[in-house]
Amino acid sequence: MKTVLENYLGKEVGINYEKPFKIDAAKLVHVADDYFSIVDDDKGYTHHFAWASIVQIIENADGVDIGGVFSHKQHFSVVVKVGHILEYVPA
Repeated sequence: MKTVLENYLGKEVGINYEKPFKIDAAKLVHVADDYFSIVDDDKGYTHHFAWASIVQIIENADGVDIGGVFSHKQHFSVVVKVGHILEYVPA
């Protein structure tokens, strides 16, 4: 995983950093031996993720299109999907 993401260091990536099913833009700012870091485009917060949190990395030389019929399409060179801890809220 590290060698894949090192190619995108300093570039915009798509990642579901806040919500499991929503891919947002972020800048990949750090790739270490045990984690990677992004800065989100929304608030400028830095997020750190352990490599074990990665569920999937999608890359394509022509880019990866995210979005659909009811949302604005975004185009990324690479998309990273990370796992989320589900919150249980009693009814």
